Amino acid sequence: MKAVDLLLYGGMIITMDQNNSFKNWVAIRDGKIVDIGINDGYEKYLKDVVDAIFLNGKTVIPGFYDSHVHLVQTGLNTLGIDLSKAETIKDVLDLVKEKAEVTPEGELISAVQFDESKVREKRMPTRYELDECAPNNPVWINRIEYHTSIINSMAFHILKIPFYIEGIQRNEKNLPNGCLTGKASALVRNRILDSFSEKKRLEVINKSMKMAIEQGITSLNAMEGGFSFHNKDAEIVLKNKNTFPIDVAMFYQTVNVQKVLESGLNRIGGGIFLDGTLGSRTAAISKSYEDDEESFGELYYTQEEIDEFILKASKNDLQISVHAIGNRAIDQIIKSYEVIQKKKGENHTRNRIEHFVFPTDEQIKKCSELGIILSMTPTYEYFWGGDGGMYEKRLGKNRKQQTNPIKKSIENGMIVLGSSDSDITPISPVLGIHSAVNCCNVEVVDALKMYTVNGAYGVFEENKKGSIEIGKLGDLVVLDENPLTVEKNKIKDIKVMMTVKEGNILHIG
Repeated sequence: MKAVDLLLYGGMIITMDQNNSFKNWVAIRDGKIVDIGINDGYEKYLKDVVDAIFLNGKTVIPGFYDSHVHLVQTGLNTLGIDLSKAETIKDVLDLVKEKAEVTPEGELISAVQFDESKVREKRMPTRYELDECAPNNPVWINRIEYHTSIINSMAFHILKIPFYIEGIQRNEKNLPNGCLTGKASALVRNRILDSFSEKKRLEVINKSMKMAIEQGITSLNAMEGGFSFHNKDAEIVLKNKNTFPIDVAMFYQTVNVQKVLESGLNRIGGGIFLDGTLGSRTAAISKSYEDDEESFGELYYTQEEIDEFILKASKNDLQISVHAIGNRAIDQIIKSYEVIQKKKGENHTRNRIEHFVFPTDEQIKKCSELGIILSMTPTYEYFWGGDGGMYEKRLGKNRKQQTNPIKKSIENGMIVLGSSDSDITPISPVLGIHSAVNCCNVEVVDALKMYTVNGAYGVFEENKKGSIEIGKLGDLVVLDENPLTVEKNKIKDIKVMMTVKEGNILHIG
């Protein structure tokens, strides 16, 4: 008998196959699963195995998928000031001032993970406040979900922000107060990201990869490029994707179909923003925001523009995905998908919607009829749902019950993929599974599917990944507890003990 490279035995193996079967050992050779079984069938491999590991009752599941990650941005955010624990505007300003004192004059100071709903004042810092604490440096603060930027006066000057570009918020004197949304925020981000070298981009991608591997991820969907980020991000991922330790399926965030075809990709989109976010009040909704009766959010494209893009991408058989959070944006993409499917039949390119945070019941049913795949982020609900959370502030008590309807989407027969939208929320499938179960009332097995078999299906990889079966790649994650039997409210505490990619151990916890 030919030797195997890796043998795992003595544990609980949740295969996630069609029968939801359980095994207790698995053998991998040349990167693929060659045998799997129960009881003592593994013993025949012990005499001639490169690496045999006794699991001591631990749980093995297929390697995790994260179906929506901003690889470059996740890594870049590790370079900025972390504002996630700031409790007041003074905390924010003190952190910026502290950084300014050790930063060379004229060098950018960036800060991330700011959420005004978490600070006492419930507002953004102003550019004048930032001027005082960092008078000699451009300052750029990212709201937690990328769709709002706060910059100081020097940043306005250095970045040459047009005075009347859409998205500049103003004070009572009609002067910019430093807060930017929509096109203005995207322009700031794009111009700042343009300054990073290829070497720096690759360095931060490797940081993101390390974070993903430590969380049991063996495959991810990278959303890179586009006006709100930078095309250099997409180019560096494409150039190096064959050297990464885990698999990366990239969605190029552009409506330029020709560019994607020339890049050799068969998918397009991801973070093509049809609207913004609920946190920034830029998600396009049909009834005004609870805390701003004049705001209904924003649609960034006309229906005609979306139809033209979707039709062109479809004619070239590209898998399409777009960001749509509010029900008006969701309505736009449903209409476009419906048109092309009337022309071409079923959804053979597995077109997707990213996030799908605030749809109507009718939109869920229509998406199910069209076979649209949803890539959703349960951790949104973990961080912003619940009583008194951001969703309640923006939408009120009744409408907040409709956000992130993962369970209802699954009950309507839809395939739902699990994502972190990192660095919006932590790159952690375990936390995602916990959130799906405890915040969205999803059954544990369905939550596991979101991050395994469904993730594979979402990028046409179900024949080689997503479940633990003979012939598939040896992509596995070892957990210290069984998510099917541990107390539901403790799923988030499950530890990743080992990450295995094609039989190679990439991480031991």
